[in-house]
Amino acid sequence: MIIIGICDDEEQYRAQIKLLCSAFFDTQKQEFGFVEFTSGEEVLAYQGDRIHLLFLDIEMPGMGGLEVLSRVRRNERIWRIVFVTSHKELKWETIDLKTLAFLEKPLEKAGVETCIKTVLRENRENIEISYRTLKGAGHILLDEVVFVQARGNYVSICSVKEEIPGYDSIKTIEKQTDGTDMVRTHKSYLANLQHVKKVNGEGLLMTNGAVVPVGRKYYASVKEAYYSFIRNVTIDRNKG
Repeated sequence: MIIIGICDDEEQYRAQIKLLCSAFFDTQKQEFGFVEFTSGEEVLAYQGDRIHLLFLDIEMPGMGGLEVLSRVRRNERIWRIVFVTSHKELKWETIDLKTLAFLEKPLEKAGVETCIKTVLRENRENIEISYRTLKGAGHILLDEVVFVQARGNYVSICSVKEEIPGYDSIKTIEKQTDGTDMVRTHKSYLANLQHVKKVNGEGLLMTNGAVVPVGRKYYASVKEAYYSFIRNVTIDRNKG
């Protein structure tokens, strides 16, 4: 089930977005549903299932869209965002992993469909990683993993919520995540590029405040992977 959120204080725009999304999904074999909001405050109070794509108006009475983004960056209930506005000069202020696109009002069919297709693709790529613990087998979505650290023959999986002691080797996790945004940075570390906040002299500063070291032999490949990831988020994401 793909859940689409629509946040706009004007009912006419909520109705338009809902109509465009419904027209697309009616041609697909994909279950979908809608959640509607009239303010940014309502978005922050939301406690339901994950919203895969939120159409978010930038300018609303009270809390605007940019402030909502700043508060939901680590909120897993809001997965991806499309900003909707009449002011295109604000576009570059919305760049973020969660941000898919910046669409101007009134929305057009092609732009909405491209955003939905991107979300469907990224949702498929958000693989589930398997691991073993003392309590048995577990599973976690890729985008919830910040980094993985080898501890002897075992691993510690640092997620956005907790640290999970696993009884697999780091190579086992690396094989599962081959071709994803998870990259080897060190003989003892895998880092999720989705959670890299900054690259500095010490390594990768992650969104949870941890610093993941980058070994000398991995530096070139990590740098290339990181800038390729940034390019994808800021430029290439919605092409085609």
